[in-house]
Amino acid sequence: MTRAIQPALFIDGEWRTTPNSTVVINPATGAELAHIAIAGSAETTDAINAASSALQQWRKTSGFERSEILQRTAILMSERAEQIGHTLSLESGKLLREAIGEVRFSADYFAWFAGEARRLEEVSSVSGRRGGPQMVVRKPVGVVASLTPWNFPISIQARKVAPALAAGCTIVARPSEQAPLAVMAFFQCLIDASIPAGVINVLNGPAGPITETLLDDDRVRAISFTGSTPVGQKLYARASTSMKRLALELGGCAPFIVCDDADLSLAVEQAMIAKFRNCGQSCIAANCFYVAENVYESFVAGLSDRIGSLHLGDPLHEETTLGPLINAHRRQELEQLHEQTLRAGFQIITQAPALPPTTDLSPDCYLPPALFATPLLDDIEPTFLEQEIFGPLTLVVGFYDLNLLMQQLTAQPLGLAGYVFSQDTTNALRVATQLEVGITGVNDGLPSAANVPMGGVKQSGLGREGGHQGIEEFLHTQYLALRSAWY
Repeated sequence: MTRAIQPALFIDGEWRTTPNSTVVINPATGAELAHIAIAGSAETTDAINAASSALQQWRKTSGFERSEILQRTAILMSERAEQIGHTLSLESGKLLREAIGEVRFSADYFAWFAGEARRLEEVSSVSGRRGGPQMVVRKPVGVVASLTPWNFPISIQARKVAPALAAGCTIVARPSEQAPLAVMAFFQCLIDASIPAGVINVLNGPAGPITETLLDDDRVRAISFTGSTPVGQKLYARASTSMKRLALELGGCAPFIVCDDADLSLAVEQAMIAKFRNCGQSCIAANCFYVAENVYESFVAGLSDRIGSLHLGDPLHEETTLGPLINAHRRQELEQLHEQTLRAGFQIITQAPALPPTTDLSPDCYLPPALFATPLLDDIEPTFLEQEIFGPLTLVVGFYDLNLLMQQLTAQPLGLAGYVFSQDTTNALRVATQLEVGITGVNDGLPSAANVPMGGVKQSGLGREGGHQGIEEFLHTQYLALRSAWY
């Protein structure tokens, strides 16, 4: 039986369909979840038209009006967290508890930026000029394109959309075609919170025609993108022709440093969070563990026990501790990396049991997590440690000189996140501040919150999301000098 095509384009206040569609697959079972309509260049232009028209009125609304809509959205997301989380788990393979947690975390962004909308100082005065008063006016940049990946499809959209709306911008959003259903349910929360028609527009479909149309249209004044560094570099080059504002959160290669005075129980516990959340498919996931030589064996033993006990299974089941990867291609890439890691000089320490035979689950997207280790950093080619793993393969390297390690890490091209574990606060902060990254967890494997800025340095991106800094990406300033006879 052929499935009906589900409307999946939200343009100018209406859900639309098209003759063209794509299939959404459950990676855990291989089953089809839905056929959804996809956009092309024409639909993208329609969305830009709607966003451009709506901008004229939306930018005039008060911060209090925008705040009320954002706050209602946060409430609706919290109320629907289990329903939306269930959909997210089905289409992405994310553990159900993690998926529900992502929805609730995303609601925090709307609650936070509801407050920022109220606090936004749109006009400020400046003293000191003879002849008249001076003012600085802050204005929304205009139409914003929000381009997001599949790994955290709701929270990444939320931390772009919420500040843009708070600033008075309108949105054309393109979620990943691999996990669109939960994002559509998320946007329905905004719709049900009475967002005006045209202020948000959602386009599902392949990146090519949608992104090219967004880049070519001068009415799109900002692009906020999360994804790989190579794609970000292409966007950077293409956006330069029309001088669009860019916010880019790109690839990561997060080092997890375990100093010789670290609390090893805490380090192992937090390592499991930093590494295996969403099956390791996170830009800020711990990429390689660098462990001081005198605690190397103890840390490897502790981490080995935890990894060996991971249970692959249905992400909807409570007893499952690791679900599938997003697709079979990702598994094949990681299988190749498994072999490359052995050739690079690592030894395999442990590997969790494979997926048990079952008629309910498909093995195509499941990969047993494995732990690789080597006691000597000098034995590994530095460039091998610069690649982003993005999966449940764990590398542990011993080091004997922290200063030499820091020199090697600061030379790496990526700089999104890092982790430092030490019981000496002074030492931990010294190491943490030496890392050339945008986000650092000190004795913390999950350094994420709506009220703090997230983003990278070097080839990991531009701009910040979250915190009071997040709204600045969607504002520009205008200076007014007034000559007045009475001044």
